[in-house]
Order: sequence, then C-alpha cells, then structure tokens
Amino acid sequence: MQYIIVFILSIFFISCSSQSTDTILKDEFDIKVFFSKTSGAYYDNGVDINITQDIYSAKNSIYMAMYDFTNRLIVDALIDAKQRGVDVKVTTDDTKIEEDSYQKLIDAGIEVSDDGDFDALMHDKFLVIDDTIVWSGSGNYTVYAFYRNYENYVRIENKDFASAYKKEFMLLKSKDDTLYKGMSSEDIDIYFSPDANFANDIVELISSAKESIYVLAFSFTNKDIADALIEAKKRGVDVKCVFDESQNEQQVYSQYDYLSSNDIDIKLDGSSYKQHSKVIIIDNAITITGSYNFTKKANYTNHENSLVIKDKDIATIYKNNFDTVYSIAK
Repeated sequence: MQYIIVFILSIFFISCSSQSTDTILKDEFDIKVFFSKTSGAYYDNGVDINITQDIYSAKNSIYMAMYDFTNRLIVDALIDAKQRGVDVKVTTDDTKIEEDSYQKLIDAGIEVSDDGDFDALMHDKFLVIDDTIVWSGSGNYTVYAFYRNYENYVRIENKDFASAYKKEFMLLKSKDDTLYKGMSSEDIDIYFSPDANFANDIVELISSAKESIYVLAFSFTNKDIADALIEAKKRGVDVKCVFDESQNEQQVYSQYDYLSSNDIDIKLDGSSYKQHSKVIIIDNAITITGSYNFTKKANYTNHENSLVIKDKDIATIYKNNFDTVYSIAK
C-alpha cells in the first residue's frame, strides 16, 4: 500500500491568555499533513523529499531535534546547507549521537549535541527552518519511517509557531531545565513534555468527547488515559483503537487487554512494520498528534512535542487515515 495525503489549510489565529504557556499572536499560517508511504521503492517520492526541499531552500537557520536519524537524503541536505553558510544545529538523545548519520554531520562541521541524560529520552522529532517553517509529527527521520511504517508528519508555516519550537530547541541544546510547557491558541495548542503534563489534557479532551474517539498508538501503557477511554465508551461514545502489534507484545503494562476486556473496539495493526503514529481524533473535530506515546515515561520523563489541532477538516484527513489502518488491522 502506498499513500501520501497532503492537506493545506490557512487559518487566522486569535490570541488567548494562558498562565503557563506562550500565546500565539494573530497571524496567518499554512498546515500541510503528510502520511508515510508503506510500500514501493525507498527514497522515491516520500515525505523525506518534501523535507529536503525545505532544507535546500533554507537561507538562514535550521534547527533539528531528532531521536533516530538514518535518512541519507536529509543528511546530505543538512551538510549542503552548512556549506552554503546556513546556521545548522542538531540535538539528539545521548544513546543516538554515535550513529553514522549524526557522525557525518559532526564531520561536516555541524554542531550536534545530545541530552546527556541516561534516564530519559530526547524523543522529539521536529525541525525549524528560517524561523518560519516547522516540521513535526510521529516519525523519526529514518528510511522505514518514511517508507514502511504508519507515520504522520505535519508542516506548519508560521513565525510565532516556529518561535515556540526554536525556544524549545535552544532549551534542549543548552540542557536548560527551565520549564516551558508550550504555546496556546484558538486553533492549535503545542505541548512540550515533560513540562506540560500532557496526559491531564488528553484525559480532559477524551472526557469532553460526545460522539467518537479514534486512537492510533505505538506504545500505550498509561492507565489514566485508558480509563478515560472506557468512561467515554460507557457514555455511548464510539471508541476505536489500533495498537502496534510488536510493541504491544513487548510492553508488560500495555493497556490492550484492559481496554479489550472493557468492550473497547481495539485491534492490532496488520503491518509487518510499525504502526508508529500516535494519534487521537475526538468528535471528528480535534486531532492530537506528535512524538508523544501514551505512556507515563512520555509524560513525566522524556522530551516530547505534541499538537492539539482544533479543526474539522484536518480531523477528517486524520480520520480517513485511521480508517485505512483500521481496515487491515486484526
């Protein structure tokens, strides 16, 4: 199966106050949503091509926070940007920095840092270009993420939005423990874990559901979120889930059996690769996505970035993708 779906949306942000987060100013922005290819040739018209196009177009700066990174096209594009005089900085997890792709960047003179934290993962997956473009989503920059796994990627063009991600990047790079929970607006909220305690907001959103909740999960061990799904089911909400099969088998605390025993319509993915998306669609109006697995470690320990997109058109695109994954799940 092969698919890349692109959705473009222009919205005007309306400011709203928040004590714990920055507030997005009124400004126009574009959203494009992409889904990975799951068959066909590698390095052939995947989302990595779109990302490299943005990198080759960069004029001033590129900041990338990435857990796993093996894609040679993006490696080459970052090195090319450095050679053109673009300020390129990268940060990753301490367990990943010795891998070939990061070492090639270092050899090319690119500043690559790691989190230096053996207890937590720098699990982010985001890219900020020219203080204007942000790439986020579920996928690492690996070949399988773009060409085999179920993944989703979000490209947003907006200076205020990019400023929030740049701020988080600089905190990660400098190992600054200053609390920064994210940014809020009428249309999109950004959450940076572990500062945001995002699980509480997920539970609140699930608790507000009136009609439907659709979940794609790689790792799901958070019982509080599972309980919220069960309560929603008891209220008459249509709840459907697809979990990654291999991760479910490996996780002692996977909530699959618990949800299934409480009458949740839950399946395991039908792919021989990973169902790596981390998505919750609520009432076909709100979409949660990002690097955040539905685990306690993602909430309290790891560095993660998440989006809550409050738009029916985008939710429809994600629901169509859910239907595709659900249709071949078992």
